[in-house]
Amino acid sequence: MGWTEWTLASAVFLALYDLAKKASVQRNAVLPTLLCSTCFGCAAYVGALALCGRISVASGLSAEILTLSAVKCVIVGTSWVFTFCALRTLPISIATPIRASAPAIVFVVAFIVYGERPSPIQLVGMAAVFAGYFAFSWAGKHEGIDFFRNRAVWCAIAGAFCSALSALWDKYIFQVRALPVETVQFVFQIGLVVFYGVALAVVSAAPGQRERGAFEWRWSIPLVGILLAVADWMYFTGLSFQGAPISAASLLRRFSVVITFFLGAKFFHETNLVRKAVALAAIVAGVVLICLGG
Repeated sequence: MGWTEWTLASAVFLALYDLAKKASVQRNAVLPTLLCSTCFGCAAYVGALALCGRISVASGLSAEILTLSAVKCVIVGTSWVFTFCALRTLPISIATPIRASAPAIVFVVAFIVYGERPSPIQLVGMAAVFAGYFAFSWAGKHEGIDFFRNRAVWCAIAGAFCSALSALWDKYIFQVRALPVETVQFVFQIGLVVFYGVALAVVSAAPGQRERGAFEWRWSIPLVGILLAVADWMYFTGLSFQGAPISAASLLRRFSVVITFFLGAKFFHETNLVRKAVALAAIVAGVVLICLGG
């Protein structure tokens, strides 16, 4: 399998993760949900390493790995806080595509910083994907969502920006620094638990915070962390291939929005599907062109 296949496999699990995330955080407290789901994801990943006899990756820790992974934890942790806050109120067929706009930022920065040069076919594909994301914004207006005044929309945009920074940081970690995937993810999973634990402790100390953010346990919460751990492992593995372009890989991973759209519409009974389907058609066409041009 090459980087393309690993990235597309990651997209499938990322879509399932999005659905579990929506079911978990809808009308629920954000930080406790994040902490619980991340604990399960961390336990699943460490347990899988132990079962496969790979727990020895922990012995490969270095100051470099700890430092770079800690930065990734802060970026990703911040991104998820914003994203969960947005997903708590926005329809999943709107919130997920907004986050999927992160590749636009990745493409511009990767072009400037890493000197990536997509093929002409891939450029057309990227343009089609960006057009699809813009069309999703147009569809949202027909659901009464003001993209300039809605706080949840701005949370989704902030989450997308942090997601783009995370993708660029991944390229630096796995291609420029060539750090081992399993060791980095080992530190990353544990680091996220610490990040959310500290964040929850700080926020809970604020007066009245318990009353404003009631937490309800749901069985979808463990799935959030487990599905994301699998999706991340597949994505990191694909990104570890030398020469894998972060701009194209980031776009391909967002193919998950197509799966999320159809399953989300079914499980969460969302509307305005025709306009959103037009946007999805542009995204699918763009993904196909990216694959053909790679």
